This record gives sequence, C-alpha cells and structure tokens, in this order.
Amino acid sequence: MRLMEEQLTYEQAMQKLEALASQMERSEIGIDEMADRLRQAQELMKYCHEKLYEAEKNCNSLLNIEEKE
Repeated sequence: MRLMEEQLTYEQAMQKLEALASQMERSEIGIDEMADRLRQAQELMKYCHEKLYEAEKNCNSLLNIEEKE
C-alpha cells in the first residue's frame, strides 16, 4: 500500500485503519496475513500522524500571522 501515491485524505486513511482493526479484531484474516495487515495499519497511523502534524503546523502559522497584523 502506497498511501502517498493514493493521496488519501485523513478521513479516508482513518476509515481504512478502522476497517483493518475491525478485521483483525473479528479474526477475519488468517495468521499469515496478520503481519501484512499490521504493516498496513502502521503505515496508516504514520500517515494520519503526519497529516495531523501538518494541519497543526498550518494552523499555528496562520495564528502567528494574525497576531502580527
């Protein structure tokens, strides 16, 4: 899964992460697939974290601009 190539929104990435978690909780996947699903989940979590960080950075930047005006 290449998230950056897919250009997922934060919400889409969270939906995929929630679907993976649900599948793993319900044991809908075999043990052989578990490692791949965990890797995908880790990649999704990292992607979401980066999106949140960028949003926070942009908000802080905007707030700093407004304070200077």
